[in-house]
Amino acid sequence: MTGHDWWHNASLRTSAAVGEGWRLFQEIYLPTQYDGGALERIRRTRLVESLERAAHTEHFGPHLKDRAVTHENAEDVLASLPVLDKSILRHTPEAITTGLVKDWDELIVHTSGTTGEPVWITHDETKLTEATASNLRMLEAYGLQPGLRVIRATADLRHAPIEFETLPYFGGAKVLQINVSTLTARDADYVERLCADFKPDILWGQPLEVLLAALRGREGILRIPQLKAVLTHGDSLDANARETIFHAFGCPHYDLYGLQEFGRVGWECPQSPGTYHIDEERVAVSVGEDGQILLSSLTNTAMSLLNYRPGDGGELLREPCPCGRPHVRLTRIDGRKRALIADAEGQLVNIKPLRLILENEPLHRWQVRQEEAGRLEVLIVPLAPEHALRMTERLHAQLAGAMSLKELTVRPVELGELATASGKAPHFRLLATQHALSDAVASGASNW
Repeated sequence: MTGHDWWHNASLRTSAAVGEGWRLFQEIYLPTQYDGGALERIRRTRLVESLERAAHTEHFGPHLKDRAVTHENAEDVLASLPVLDKSILRHTPEAITTGLVKDWDELIVHTSGTTGEPVWITHDETKLTEATASNLRMLEAYGLQPGLRVIRATADLRHAPIEFETLPYFGGAKVLQINVSTLTARDADYVERLCADFKPDILWGQPLEVLLAALRGREGILRIPQLKAVLTHGDSLDANARETIFHAFGCPHYDLYGLQEFGRVGWECPQSPGTYHIDEERVAVSVGEDGQILLSSLTNTAMSLLNYRPGDGGELLREPCPCGRPHVRLTRIDGRKRALIADAEGQLVNIKPLRLILENEPLHRWQVRQEEAGRLEVLIVPLAPEHALRMTERLHAQLAGAMSLKELTVRPVELGELATASGKAPHFRLLATQHALSDAVASGASNW
């Protein structure tokens, strides 16, 4: 069948991946859910296989040459490999590509770029199959069933007010996406009827988007039927945001930890809040002496992502979990925390349109600051200082066209001017943070 050109179209790949995912769920992810011995056998077998594939790469090959990898020494071999940072993915991704997957079978994704320049990652079909299997297990743990209905909150100006889609790898979920950024009082009755007819099971979104949905609820603009759960993903949650989300929606709230390079890495235990079960069937996790998380893919045959440092901190728990699952857990995860931009009308909108514009310019670094709604200051460090004036004018025009602002300043600076007191130079220093939105929801403010 693979000789046919049409075998590689999206619909057929989706059907094949979901079907294989169900098989993996039955044969691997269910048996390992409470059987530590079965989990250890699967994990070690896949780790050995991932190290054998890495021997084909330019980056890891010299470190694995003439080394016999076994179930007994695989952990030590992995620990002996150099730490992989994002510079390899940005500049020489071919150095960790195995060459074992044909071009037409590769799945290419890219990171969001919120912590730096975006990078491209090559996956094979396990990006879809393993995701299907692990999602089915997670949904079962949360008391949810395949075919669930999801309201997905977004604050991206590029998204329509209302959109429908399906998520085949998320239990065949049906999704009603609502742009909570552009939602107004005029839309309230229509959206309420739409939500009532849709009969949602869960609300899903990044913490800021879920908090904004809660704020819209406090304002009487977004009225959602009683939910079974709220799921958040993408950013680290502070304690204030967790409490606010729980009280705002009156249902269980679970957080997920993942990144584009690996997909979802872990999911919050329903019986041990704040700790995240790692999907050890497909990801190996360790934490260095500096508290930095290191991740290794056990299933990607296209690209060897071993000892990868995403830039997140955390603590690893190996003692048994009260829920009985044998998987190791991460806790105290310290990763990215995005914020929203307040435009000229005071609406809170996603940073992505501005980020995409700035990422396309030859800049050493950039930073967007906001101290007052409707006013932005964009600081840039051009790679070629002699082009600073022309670049400033071009960026001003593009950024001003991306969203409604009262005032926009774009100016070139030295790199040191972007640093905080701790020495970091984040891309965004904004007002509408998790903490600010949580306070607005909790206080019942008419606006954030």
